[in-house]
Amino acid sequence: MVKVKANSSSKKIKPLEGKPLVEVTRAPEDTGEDVYLVQENDKHQFSAHISPLYGTKEYYYTGVLFPNTEIKFVHNDGRQIPVGGTSNCGYTLVGNARKAFEARKALTTAGESSDDQEYIYTTQYSQLFYVGDEKVHTIFLRIYDNINGNDNDRWVVIYIE
Repeated sequence: MVKVKANSSSKKIKPLEGKPLVEVTRAPEDTGEDVYLVQENDKHQFSAHISPLYGTKEYYYTGVLFPNTEIKFVHNDGRQIPVGGTSNCGYTLVGNARKAFEARKALTTAGESSDDQEYIYTTQYSQLFYVGDEKVHTIFLRIYDNINGNDNDRWVVIYIE
C-alpha cells in the first residue's frame, strides 16, 4: 500500500500491480528515401544528402546494430541492394566497415594496402553480417549502377562510424 497526503488526511491507495505499461512510441519520420536497412525483423529507413567528399548522393542511418546478425539493404518493395544473381555486383567495405561486417558465401578481396578497402563480389546466396559491438552507429551507403545508365543497384560502398 502507498500512503498519499491529501487535504491533511491520509488515504491508502493500492498500487497498480500486474498491469502492463503501455509504451507509446512515435512513428519514424518518412525521409522520402527508398533505401532501408533490415536487421532481423526490424526495417529502418535511410536519410540522404550529397556527400561533401564524393559529390554524389549518400544515404545514412543512425541506430543500434546487433552483433552476429545478417544485414540487408533493400527498397521498400523488398528488392535487395545490391542486386543478387548477376555478375559484377557487391559491396566495398571502407575503413571501420572492414571490421564491422563479414561477408559469407561471397568472393572477397582486399584492396591495395594503402586504400583500406575490401571488395565483396556477391551471388544470390551471399550474406552480409554485422560482427561489431552492440552500440549506436551511423552507416553511410553510396549506391552505384552500371556504366550503361541502367538503374540496377549494382554496387554498394559502406562506411560506418
